Amino acid sequence: MLHLGTFCVDVTPPVGFPTGFGTGEPTEAIRDPLFLRGFIFDDGECRCLVASLDYCGLMNSAYDELCAALAQAVETTPDHTSIHCIHQHDAPLLDFEIEAHLGCVTFPRQWWLGVIDACAGSARTAAAKLEEVGELGWNEMRLHGYASNRRILGDDGKVAGMRFSRCGDSALRRAPVGVIDPMLRTLAFRGKYGGLLASMSFYATHPQVSNGRRMYSADAPGEAMRLVSEQHDGLHAFFTGAGGNITAGKYTSTTDLEANLVEFGKRLADGISVNLQGMTLAEAPKLEWARGSFPFPRAAVDRAALSASADDSALPAHKRLLSAVLLSSLEYRANADYSFSLLRIGECRVLFLPGEPFVEYQLLAQSLIPDEFLAVAANCSDNFLYLPQPCHFAEGGYEPTSFCWCTEQFASRFKHAVTELLGVSD
Repeated sequence: MLHLGTFCVDVTPPVGFPTGFGTGEPTEAIRDPLFLRGFIFDDGECRCLVASLDYCGLMNSAYDELCAALAQAVETTPDHTSIHCIHQHDAPLLDFEIEAHLGCVTFPRQWWLGVIDACAGSARTAAAKLEEVGELGWNEMRLHGYASNRRILGDDGKVAGMRFSRCGDSALRRAPVGVIDPMLRTLAFRGKYGGLLASMSFYATHPQVSNGRRMYSADAPGEAMRLVSEQHDGLHAFFTGAGGNITAGKYTSTTDLEANLVEFGKRLADGISVNLQGMTLAEAPKLEWARGSFPFPRAAVDRAALSASADDSALPAHKRLLSAVLLSSLEYRANADYSFSLLRIGECRVLFLPGEPFVEYQLLAQSLIPDEFLAVAANCSDNFLYLPQPCHFAEGGYEPTSFCWCTEQFASRFKHAVTELLGVSD
């Protein structure tokens, strides 16, 4: 018999702390709070925890510390725990390992330890009052006017322009949507008496449409969760899919950022409500939690050159930061293997992937079981940064030449591992 516990914690940093990696300007306000929303699943034999966090990312020790604390709080293990970051850009991206390379403090450790304690305490309380799940519900719908591929190719097959989250180039805006996954997927849980306990919704794109205002904000997904929570009982969380090469740049305003947030938040909320109102329902069966793993194929990198770049105060700040982030990923021992998780509840499956995989990886996984419900949450630790397909390295563009340290071998290794995890013949 499946039981569910939910919890929600305000994890907004104080005004004056920075956004991103913590090396930029201090914030001046809080537009809306940032939350960690957690789900504890237990069927008497297996217990796992899934969380969605309104942060840009957690890397290396920051992820491992929170993961271990949440697992201990609910009496499960870190390998049965997954923390997803929605990847809003007006939010923290914690990578404490870059501090040694840059010679600075990014976010105060005492503050972060307080966040961990608050999240663990809330999880512990929720684990003590699990509710029986009567029915599992799922649905998907095509969401129009949000996701668009940001890599615009020229006639030579190379990237001619990047359609970032706000794009002022009219030619790039007119370019076709490109390869995306247009489906918004929702997984929901009803109690034994029919009431809605919780929902998890998944959509593949960089979520931000209003960032850069020096204020903390959960952006459009935060607005969507606010609206959905006003209309439906239970805890509702959003998960960004494999959208490393996807943005809303074809559709956003470059000037009215608040209108972007409101408009895209409502668009997302309306889609989730449609899903919740038309769910396929089934008895809640037992759950399964499985792991896949393979050696991460590392690009050949001159670490001495990266270290010198990170330490060179004469270089632009963004170049120093890039070098420090790459070094932090390369040096963190746990990054030797790429490990990911699969949650299966009845006919529904959810993949939890680290890093920022391109949408093609999500489409690949779904193509392996085309008749089943498969949702994907990426950014379950951002240690592995951008994960392009082999063709994208040849095309050039932003992602393969910046926050990226994999080789083209990643694609074949991932395909083999995910095929095996999904139980499909390779």
